[in-house]
Amino acid sequence: MQTVETFTFSPAAVVSVIIPHFYPSRRDNVSRLIEYLRQQTFRDTEVLVVHGVSPQGRAINTGVRASQGRILVVLDDDTRMDPAQTRLIQTLVQTLETHPDVGMAGASIISPDDINDFQRRAARQFPRFHMPVVDRLTDSDMPCHGCAAFPRDIFEKVGMERETILRGLDPDLRVRIRNAGYRVVLVPQTWVYHPFPENSGKFLRLFFRNGYGSAYIQTFHPEMNYDTDEAVDSRAFIPKRSFAHRIARFPLRLLKSLVSFQWIRLLGYSIYAVGYAAGFAKFNALKWSGRNAQL
Repeated sequence: MQTVETFTFSPAAVVSVIIPHFYPSRRDNVSRLIEYLRQQTFRDTEVLVVHGVSPQGRAINTGVRASQGRILVVLDDDTRMDPAQTRLIQTLVQTLETHPDVGMAGASIISPDDINDFQRRAARQFPRFHMPVVDRLTDSDMPCHGCAAFPRDIFEKVGMERETILRGLDPDLRVRIRNAGYRVVLVPQTWVYHPFPENSGKFLRLFFRNGYGSAYIQTFHPEMNYDTDEAVDSRAFIPKRSFAHRIARFPLRLLKSLVSFQWIRLLGYSIYAVGYAAGFAKFNALKWSGRNAQL
């Protein structure tokens, strides 16, 4: 199979939907995404599925370079679309066309009704997995690669995606877009589904990888190590904190999770710390030996 598989709905695509697809187990979901995109009211679209390219930033850029649309939409390969949201692409396009100061327009990420009890309880403890659906255009740190739209010219202007980082793609891109003078917003009455890991094993692997990837960034690209916000409105959010600040507040986050009986969150933070420690040891050994980490 070719690296970039293209599905063209219109000979002159205005929108290019990029789906980085690395895990073969998600192929059925990718097929469903393509069918839902065919049912969208906005038809001037092409879909580019990027197979087997990692990290995610490199996969997205590979798709962008093969695309033709002046508006880019990125969907994760485990994102699920609501069949009732047939105007999703049209709404994202209208937002960018009527608000030229917007550089990134995201749909809210919510949990579908068919999740299990573990996923339901976890989503309540991790707000980024179950965002509010806003009723007005809202400047926010919540938009992410689960479903986000960008004007191509702005995306290219800020340097596209980072191709060398294992984690932190979303916060890095949001910061660069804001620093270029553009807004990052949630679009009203627009959502997709992005379920929390379905069991404790997948959950533990996710948070271990997140901690491991954070250690990579802190070791080789500390200037890109940004915070994320769990509040919908980002006006008071400070994306860059010192490493000392981040280390000092970590036990406070563990304590807060403990006293509020958020056991899944406490476990997630703990496994994140284990992954960070493993990555810190490995990447600093590579750094001091003069070798590069392999992505």
